[in-house]
Amino acid sequence: MHNKEPRLCGAFFCLLCLVHQAKWMFEVLRRVFITIGILLTASFPVLLNADQKPVVVWAIIPYAPIHIIDGEFKGQGIADNYVRAVQQAIPDYQHINQVMTPARAWQLIASSSDLVCHPTALKTQAREQVGYFSHATIVTPVIRVLMRKTDWKSHLNSRNNLRFDEYIDANPGNFGIVRLRSYGQLIDDAIEQGLVAQNRLMYTSGRYGSRQLFEMLLNKRIDMMLEYPWVSAYFASVDKDGLSKSAEEELVSLTISDFPGHTPAYVACSKTQSGRQFLNKLDQFIKARIPEQDNRKRMKRWLDATSARQFEKAYQEYFQVPRAKLPEYCAISNLT
Repeated sequence: MHNKEPRLCGAFFCLLCLVHQAKWMFEVLRRVFITIGILLTASFPVLLNADQKPVVVWAIIPYAPIHIIDGEFKGQGIADNYVRAVQQAIPDYQHINQVMTPARAWQLIASSSDLVCHPTALKTQAREQVGYFSHATIVTPVIRVLMRKTDWKSHLNSRNNLRFDEYIDANPGNFGIVRLRSYGQLIDDAIEQGLVAQNRLMYTSGRYGSRQLFEMLLNKRIDMMLEYPWVSAYFASVDKDGLSKSAEEELVSLTISDFPGHTPAYVACSKTQSGRQFLNKLDQFIKARIPEQDNRKRMKRWLDATSARQFEKAYQEYFQVPRAKLPEYCAISNLT
């Protein structure tokens, strides 16, 4: 009986040793598998992204007719076909279109870690601090003052082509602009110096900012505004409700003698290495595109005949390309 007890104790001790060794082996294996898992997790995104294309986010500005995102002219805006052509010409990037206001676009260009590009940017000193700019893609016709015809006659004696300060001084009423929109460096400076200090500005914002100003001018809530002739022509083309025709006041579109005749427009991208690399590719596309008729037609489609002729002359002079014939489908603005 006493001989059995040592044998039982020995067996029990061996069993405890085996259990301890098993726990130790399990812990070793657990740590090995955790390490392998960490290594696989860390390396998986690299493997996953190895064949993916770099992403560029395009800011689609819903200010017709720059981009037209709804209605009968959807996808036929000045920049719509151009952006599609760029995306087809640079297939080694994944192109993503996102609708956003200019303010949001510049916020992302300045702060986002993603590559973000604005396809219809005007260059200013402030914007050059946060973004890289391509070569000029097109020139935009001069911006104009819009007024009610009765005010034009009473305040300005039906005079046209005045200096900007003359328009401001002659008309003491409110001036409407789209918040955070740039009208070009010279024009922005003139607004800052001539109107902000006088507290005569009224603002709109959002995707329908320009349209809201147009309606406010017709409804006598503002007395002047700035707009491009191609935007005014678009409003006239899509005025299904006859707002401009039923309004008591007719509008006039007036040239400004001390503003530049035409302003170049660019593609602006994030001020990063990836932004610079993308613009290097884009500049090659722009260089090839400038002489093509389609690059001019996309603007002239939304101009009246007089503005189209002026635009063609300015385009030919700025880019040093042969002058083209005017297309037959130029829109005719209802504005004077």
